[in-house]
Amino acid sequence: MRILIVDEQPLFREALGNLLERFYPSASVFEVSSVEEAAGVLNQYVQFDLIILEIFSPSQQGLVSLAVLQEKSPNARLVVMSGADDSGAARAVIEHGARGYITKLAGGSDVRNALHLILAGEIYISPSMLAEGKPQIVTPSVPVVAGVAVDTLAVAGLTPRQQEVFRLMAQGLPNKSIAKRLNCSDGTVKLHVSAILKALHARNRTEAVRVGNTNLSP
Repeated sequence: MRILIVDEQPLFREALGNLLERFYPSASVFEVSSVEEAAGVLNQYVQFDLIILEIFSPSQQGLVSLAVLQEKSPNARLVVMSGADDSGAARAVIEHGARGYITKLAGGSDVRNALHLILAGEIYISPSMLAEGKPQIVTPSVPVVAGVAVDTLAVAGLTPRQQEVFRLMAQGLPNKSIAKRLNCSDGTVKLHVSAILKALHARNRTEAVRVGNTNLSP
């Protein structure tokens, strides 16, 4: 696996690079300080599996940078890491093709879990984006399943995949059955369940379903 880190801060690049080498010992990790430098690297290699780009805010220039990297390496999963704990920034980069938005305040285990989900094909947004009172990323409304409308789950900050997991949880399915139904691993389901509990401020699955059915339903 090839991973490219694009960040102007040398200390952060080095620390993140070391972390990624621990997570993926067989991976080749490249570090550059700018999108221009990244473009040069991308012209030399056939493909990167993962590109991590620092964007402080979703300015036009930041979104242009995102587009440049997507054009140069269309098969890579592009992740934004940012010092801006801003749900608006998360919305903008996801809408422009990023597969994840991770704040620089995230701990090592959070980064590992996020990348696990992203590499498995999911979209990840740091839990701090789900804090009460902040704007949320809302998806179009779909029919109610197990008494909870998906659009209300989206308001709670759940990604579309987490909404699927929640609906199966609400039907009483255990993790193994959910994994089989969604064609993913048990570990991936566990990560989704953990994110759901955190987003709904629930201590366990039963409480999460109760909160979803009462506080989130229209």
